[in-house]
Amino acid sequence: MIDVLLLVVTGLLAVAVLIALVGVANTLSLSVLERTQESSLLRALGLTRNQLRGMLALEAVLIAGVAALIGSGLGILYGWLGAQSALGTFTAVVPDVPWLQLAAVLAVAVVAGLLASVMPARRAARLSPVEGLASV
Repeated sequence: MIDVLLLVVTGLLAVAVLIALVGVANTLSLSVLERTQESSLLRALGLTRNQLRGMLALEAVLIAGVAALIGSGLGILYGWLGAQSALGTFTAVVPDVPWLQLAAVLAVAVVAGLLASVMPARRAARLSPVEGLASV
């Protein structure tokens, strides 16, 4: 029974990661659209396509990493408070943080952020500096 519940929770986690991936990609796509002139100006001043892609990948990693860190911190806090409120009258609840699993979640978040940055970065790098500066 516990194995089935673990599989269900893992499936829900996979769906949540997929939704987060779409959210990060959407945020980066909007960022690319809003900063078309800025990106084009940087390209006109000498920024290469790969450097632009790297800049957007770094932005995606920062978004996903900060979200994973805040989510992990809040999850630990709420989990401990929930366990304390449910079991505090029976026993002392001591938080036991699975650091290895949290590191794995952070790594998956960073990789998901990198994957989410591919399409917006490709769109931003394809636009020529002249066309981007001419857009209003």
